[in-house]
Amino acid sequence: MSQKLLVPLGVLALLVMAALAVWMLLPDDTPRVNVAGDNTPETRPDNGASPLDLNPDDFQAEKLTPDPVVSERPPEPFKPAPNSRRFVVSGRVVSPGGAGIANARVQFFGEQKLRDWRGAGYTDAGGYYRMLAWAPDLRGTMASDSYGRVAASTPDGALGVGESTLVPDGPEVAMPDVVLAEGRVIEGQVLTEDGLPVPGAEVTARSSGRVEVATLRGRTPSVTTRPYVTTVIADSDGRYRLRHMPGGEYGLTVSGGYAGEELAQTRVDLRQETSGWQDLRVRLTNQVRGTVVDQAGQPVAGAVVQLRLKAADDEDAAAEDGAKTTADVIPRRDGVRRFDDAARLQPLGRTACVTDAAGRFGFNNRPEGDYELVTRLGESEVLLDGVMINQADYRLEVNVNTLVAGIVRDAQTGLPVESFDARLLPGDGETGVSPFERVNEDGRFALHPGGAYLFANPPVRPMRVRISAPGYAPGVVNIGNLGDGEARRNVDVELAPLCDLTLRLSLEGRGLDLEPVALLFDDRLAYDGSTDEVGMMRLPEVAPQTYRVRLIRADGTKLEGELTVPARRDASLEVKLVPVK
Repeated sequence: MSQKLLVPLGVLALLVMAALAVWMLLPDDTPRVNVAGDNTPETRPDNGASPLDLNPDDFQAEKLTPDPVVSERPPEPFKPAPNSRRFVVSGRVVSPGGAGIANARVQFFGEQKLRDWRGAGYTDAGGYYRMLAWAPDLRGTMASDSYGRVAASTPDGALGVGESTLVPDGPEVAMPDVVLAEGRVIEGQVLTEDGLPVPGAEVTARSSGRVEVATLRGRTPSVTTRPYVTTVIADSDGRYRLRHMPGGEYGLTVSGGYAGEELAQTRVDLRQETSGWQDLRVRLTNQVRGTVVDQAGQPVAGAVVQLRLKAADDEDAAAEDGAKTTADVIPRRDGVRRFDDAARLQPLGRTACVTDAAGRFGFNNRPEGDYELVTRLGESEVLLDGVMINQADYRLEVNVNTLVAGIVRDAQTGLPVESFDARLLPGDGETGVSPFERVNEDGRFALHPGGAYLFANPPVRPMRVRISAPGYAPGVVNIGNLGDGEARRNVDVELAPLCDLTLRLSLEGRGLDLEPVALLFDDRLAYDGSTDEVGMMRLPEVAPQTYRVRLIRADGTKLEGELTVPARRDASLEVKLVPVK
């Protein structure tokens, strides 16, 4: 009998243990006491200043936006391809009406068997081009057919991608005409309801459907039909400009932070027109606004502020009740949800923004509720509860112990640069301009009036300040370790503008026509191109540095020289090459 009872007793024991485990995992409906450091809710100061055990990573401004700097450093030193095959590519770039486009940049992209071949040149007054295609590096491929295509672009945003074409063996290939579609532009000014400009407002354009998007990114250019979304930041006068827009109809929304926002889309039709002017208005609706200041009452820029709906802090309760989003509780005036893309919805329980140059923050279109405002700078943390919508400005006072600040200027003109991304990088690293660090022009570059930036309470360890802006090489400054209470206000950064180069390459005074050229930095390929029929070569947006120029002629002769690119917008230089073994 005892042996027969052994199994039921074991099962019973397992059931009891399972029930105990489930009970321990069940959500606790008992109200939770938020203990902040040594202060209980009864003893917390009225301003809420107390340790909160917050995650510091949640309050790093640079983590809210992707890094606009992309590293493209080749892993291996440059070794020219053993196969010296090269061929001349010719053709024409035209408008939709068939007229030739002068001074367009033309690029050849090899495909399949020619995937490593490329070339670049410019059109003449009649839209014709003739350029060399060559392979700076050769990798194995299983393809048996040789294909290629040509793409062309102009500085004002016109872009065209030609058809993929079979490239026969031979010294020269004629490519089909490339039709250059003119890029559309939407511009205007962001204003408050009182007609005042809104500096730093974010304007987002979303196509109402699929549009034809041409791009030169990736291994080969492409033309796809897809929805198109892009965002720009208004300047110090509230002016914005959306460039290189594909033809189509767009809806514009705008967020002005402290000044308000407008999520109802303003329609702009660019299906027939090439440009459109559209002023945008922001308005304050169910807002929570305020400023972050230091202990002396001075505004703190670049501080991350979170607005949290206290009723949604309990994740278990939110999961049980169904977490609400802004689209659930904020209808448009016509009763339609304000958000077209459900993937962009954010839970109302937590939202974050970064203070502007005046230390201001603003959250708009918030539902009724009991909120709290939280910010953290280094070890200084502040929580303010009892926050409601449509009240007077709130004030968060943080203790600033150390800081790093400075002005960002153009290295050529000395004038302030106001639109840039500022980040702290760990360690004492390289500070020289690297041609392998490219700035993505589609990145988010906040407005810094007067070129001023500031980091309050930065980490106390070796750090670097890196500034990046479109049209410039990133600028890096080592700041080392900061002492307790140290304030460095003169950590200025000069940004070197990318240079549009026109080069004449010569050997013993004679021009070298239709020859491949490689610009090497640290023995790695930084830029490549080819000379035209008079020995000239143009390279756009080259980072200021000193390069070794290498040219390998069809007979295998190696020529080298040195090139120092100045920190200027454009330059015309001559490079004298000499034979090397």
